[in-house]
Amino acid sequence: MRKLALFAIFTIAILSVSCKSRTQKMHEFVNGFNQTAMMSYSGTSGTQAKVEGLDVIELNLASPLDINDPTASQSAQLMISALPAMFQREESMMDLINEGVKFKVRVIDTNGRIITDALVDKPFLDKTKQGSPINDGQSPEETAISALNASLPLKYEDGSRLMKIERTSSNELTYTLEMPADMQEILKSPNAEPLLKESLKSDPSTQNTLRRMRGIGITKVTYKLITPEGKSIQSMSFNASEF
Repeated sequence: MRKLALFAIFTIAILSVSCKSRTQKMHEFVNGFNQTAMMSYSGTSGTQAKVEGLDVIELNLASPLDINDPTASQSAQLMISALPAMFQREESMMDLINEGVKFKVRVIDTNGRIITDALVDKPFLDKTKQGSPINDGQSPEETAISALNASLPLKYEDGSRLMKIERTSSNELTYTLEMPADMQEILKSPNAEPLLKESLKSDPSTQNTLRRMRGIGITKVTYKLITPEGKSIQSMSFNASEF
C-alpha cells in the first residue's frame, strides 16, 4: 500500500515524445514527473526526478520507511521488484529506454536516506520480462499489487504477518493480517479496537500512506485481522478524511 502512489505517478506523467531529441524527451519527462509528484503528495514528498548526464535520469522514490527498521530493506525491495512491469507499460519511459536512457532508481526513507537502488535500462527490462510476463488485463495499480502479493507473507516484529493486499473496490484497499495467539487475546478486550485504531491513526507511516493513496483514488483502507487458521477476528476501516 505504501508503494502504490509512487507507481501511479508513472501512469499519470505520460508525455508527448514525437519529433523530439532524446535530451528534450528526458527533460520533458522529468518536468512532468516532478509536477505530478508535487500534485499527488501536496508538495511534501521527496519523490522527484532529475536529468543526470546525457543518458541518465535519477528517480528518487520517497517512502514512509525508516532505514533503521528491520523490515525497511525488504519493503524497499518489493517496490523495486514492481518496477519492470510499470516501466514496460509506460510509452514515454519505454521510448527513453529504447533510446539508451538509463533510470537510476533510489528508494529513500523519511529522512532522505537511500534504502536501496536499482539501475533500470533495456538489458535489465529484457531480463526481467523473460521471467515476469505482463498481464495486459491489469491496470498499473493492479500490477503493482500483484508484484507485492507475490512476495507475501511478510512477517513483522510483533509476530503478525501480512498475508494479502487487495483492491476491494475502486477507492478501497484491504490488508489481510494474520495475528499470533498472544495478540488475539489482547484483541478480545472491548477497548482493544478503539485503542488499536487510535494507535494506527497516530502512526506517521499510516498517516503518510493514507494521504498518498488519495493520489490514485484510494480513500479507504481496511485491515482484516485473521487467525493462523484463516478465521476472521475483526476488521477495522480508515477513511482518508480521518487523517
